[in-house]
Amino acid sequence: MTPETMQQFPAITTVLKDGTQAIIRPLMPEDGEALGDLYESMPREDVRFYFPHQLDRAHALANAAKAFSPLEVVLVLETPAQRVAGYAWYRWTEEDASRSVFGICIGRACQGRGAGRALMTRLAQIAEKVGPPVMTLTVQEANPRAVALYQSMGFSIVRAQIRQEMEGHGFPPEPEYLMERRVR
Repeated sequence: MTPETMQQFPAITTVLKDGTQAIIRPLMPEDGEALGDLYESMPREDVRFYFPHQLDRAHALANAAKAFSPLEVVLVLETPAQRVAGYAWYRWTEEDASRSVFGICIGRACQGRGAGRALMTRLAQIAEKVGPPVMTLTVQEANPRAVALYQSMGFSIVRAQIRQEMEGHGFPPEPEYLMERRVR
């Protein structure tokens, strides 16, 4: 997210379902360690839902180091208890791309509290002005809460497919959906 886009879309305060005030703001390079803490807090049984994105400290530091990339928008959810309690992003590969890839990761402590919806709502506001006109994502059929959230946020199932095996993680191939949403 370029510094200009960060100025156009500054941090906002939101209230989660339980009344907790949270801040949604752009990821910054200094968030690397806190993002690593979020990754490492994810239970093993949830890691499969984030494939092919690696949830380890090295990838967290690399993601934070790209905070000012002109080819991605990354937001974090900051709560009083955790500097990075969740994050959402969309990325594309070239300046004039027609599609971006979307992802979201919410720590267990914020799941079911409206954090994902709040992050996605803010990301959609930015996507109306920045980046490609279509977002895509993949989601495992075994994650019905995420499928329902994505559908409620305007994503449609394009097709069912099989996610490849997660080598080195012990997760076998499994059914998933490719979904997309037009943002403008």
